Amino acid sequence: MIVVIGNLVGRIDEVQGIEPAGFVAIVASAAAEGGSQVQVVARVGDDDVGDAVLLGLASRHVGHVATLRDAGRRTPLLHSAEDPADDAESTEGDVAVFDDATLDAADVGLALRYLTDYRVIVIAHMLDGALIREAVSATSWAGGHLIVVTPPDVTLDAPVPADALVLSAAPDAEAIAGRLGRYAAAVDGGKDLDRAYAALTASNT
Repeated sequence: MIVVIGNLVGRIDEVQGIEPAGFVAIVASAAAEGGSQVQVVARVGDDDVGDAVLLGLASRHVGHVATLRDAGRRTPLLHSAEDPADDAESTEGDVAVFDDATLDAADVGLALRYLTDYRVIVIAHMLDGALIREAVSATSWAGGHLIVVTPPDVTLDAPVPADALVLSAAPDAEAIAGRLGRYAAAVDGGKDLDRAYAALTASNT
């Protein structure tokens, strides 16, 4: 199993309606396409956008049993793939700013104790040191592989295992997210880290 931790957002599609979007959704979807069982750990609003995002992930065979619903939060909604990562629209049509106050270390620790059966943990754009320590501890316990994605020009200020993959990518870097999901699926499927990383860096799609 692969656990992907981070923010979930929706995007308006003229044909499909509201679909899952953003880095976390793309990583999780690509990993599921690669044959892995995937669970997303996130916090989304208890609203129509949140419902659509979670149903969309389920249709891609991505689970969300450890995702929290927050009645006090609106799930961010993007207009299109061209929207910048900090422009979001609420269900009422008001422009809102993406916030990252979505998960804390206690949320992540509880989710990882609940899920347990994982080989890969991916943390996307969550830099809280206590949260990272929860993931490091869980990865060590499971004998798994940790992947941490930081925003561009941000140095991770938390200790991680020597074999952890730490990379920098913008929240709207969809091509990188897709490659990362396939990398995670390869590791989850038993491919050694060096071969999986070589495939990750060689891929252009």
